[in-house]
Amino acid sequence: MIEVRTSDSFAQIAKGVVLPPLDVIIARADLVRYAGAADDYVAQHWDQPMMLAAGFDDVVVHGWLCFAHMCRCVTNWAVPTVATIDSYRIRYLRPLYPGPVSCGGFVEDVHGDRAELRLWATNMAGEKVTIADMVLRPAS
Repeated sequence: MIEVRTSDSFAQIAKGVVLPPLDVIIARADLVRYAGAADDYVAQHWDQPMMLAAGFDDVVVHGWLCFAHMCRCVTNWAVPTVATIDSYRIRYLRPLYPGPVSCGGFVEDVHGDRAELRLWATNMAGEKVTIADMVLRPAS
């Protein structure tokens, strides 16, 4: 696979290109801000005693917040003036707890004006917590 730091044009997006990783730390304050922005106040994202009693290690990061960072990994590499997200499919594999998260991906295939990406987010143990397929199209 070939790592390319950024793509200046859609034509540079090629099969096998590895997206530069995006490493972030998701803190509890991020969960509060996301809950307010998304109007998502489900207790699993803030009530640690409840989650511990239910057998979890901690509160759980919002799935869409994790995916937003995965999208940042893509748009840091193929900026919106180069490509736009056409479609995506997400699968949550295991709970993600506050702390370090690493997002990455690669170009699985390119068909004309359609680039198919495989994305993932891993927790601090290196376990994949979320995976996604994404299709990019040239920016108009």
